Amino acid sequence: MILTNARILTFDGANRVLNHGSVEIASNGTIASVSTKKADGVDLGGRLLMPALINCHSHLYGTLARGISLPGPAPRNFPQILKKLWWRLDRALTPEDVYYSALVGLIDSAKNGVGTVIDHHSSPSACTGSLDLIEKAFQDVGLRGATCYETSDRNGRKSTGEAIRENVRFIEARRTDSLVQAAFGLHAAFTLSDHTLQACREACDSFHVHVAEDRCDRGAVRRLAKLGILNERTIAAHCVHVTAAERKLLSSTGANVVHNPQSNCNNAVGAARLPELFHDKVLVGLGSDGYSPRLWDEFKTALHIQKDPKAVFAAAFLNNRTILKKIWGFDVGRIERGANADLLVLDYFPPTPIDSSNLLGHALFGLSNAPVDSLLVNGQWVVLDKHCVSIDERQIAEKAAACARKLWERI
Repeated sequence: MILTNARILTFDGANRVLNHGSVEIASNGTIASVSTKKADGVDLGGRLLMPALINCHSHLYGTLARGISLPGPAPRNFPQILKKLWWRLDRALTPEDVYYSALVGLIDSAKNGVGTVIDHHSSPSACTGSLDLIEKAFQDVGLRGATCYETSDRNGRKSTGEAIRENVRFIEARRTDSLVQAAFGLHAAFTLSDHTLQACREACDSFHVHVAEDRCDRGAVRRLAKLGILNERTIAAHCVHVTAAERKLLSSTGANVVHNPQSNCNNAVGAARLPELFHDKVLVGLGSDGYSPRLWDEFKTALHIQKDPKAVFAAAFLNNRTILKKIWGFDVGRIERGANADLLVLDYFPPTPIDSSNLLGHALFGLSNAPVDSLLVNGQWVVLDKHCVSIDERQIAEKAAACARKLWERI
């Protein structure tokens, strides 16, 4: 397949912008060639073609909480938010809820231009087999990603054992060429004993863990590093409440930090200090923490909080792809020969000049507001002409609403 008559943001080594170009996609889902010539193929009508977006930390299981209201006074702090909402929600999930929450979350992600979602799952009453249901949702929508099960001691020893087994089972079943990969999920250091963390470390060496999101988890970096959890194949989400010494420790272990600005603002926990993390050579990517499927909004929020355009641009468009390559071998986030053809088509016809020197301004004030026309993952259409290709969105929404109604009653 050839996509032609497109303005191409390559995000290659030189960040080239091709005002008129074509991209040839090989049968194995990789990019065969990129040229400045028009060719016979799918005419994109001058639309903008760029790499699909990447969400490096999300919680698909929270999708069915949209619009929920809880009785009693509002939570006053982060631990209360966990106890009154999220830990009640995850315990109430059924296998059907797990599937439809993931399905709706992935549909929303695809229609907002996200080609890869790194998920972190929890459903203590429906643990065994839950990751298979999430994988099926990925496959049904057509997105790339990874998932894991959230190991925690908060629900007792039996639940902890089930979580460890679910992680190990899913990891061992992975094929290297699968679009859906795995990590070992951990909640946060403050809900995990040393004994449990040691058992997890013996089982795996690739982790996805919440780190110092709130003050209640301060000191987590030192503890996790001591127990061997932090390494080059670990995603350390948040890292808001870390000291200068801990930033250096994150750097020396090679851990991958993921910034989640909108969720951090919503939970009033603060914000990761990107300039200091970058200064200490910590690799920082961008995620949503399940707050929103719109990575563009995370990008804009991060920029408004940090006031460090280079760091935020790198986190969103460069570092996310590096994290995926390091941990799972996904070669996405660039339009170059040999890379996976995860591509985003936007209805964006820039009214001012666009080149490699001003991509940030166009990303902030133009691309982020442009409608998503189409999305390809691994060379296959996932969204075409603003509609998901392989599924009935309305039917799924109706089924999800029925699940949500029962879920809310159980909570």
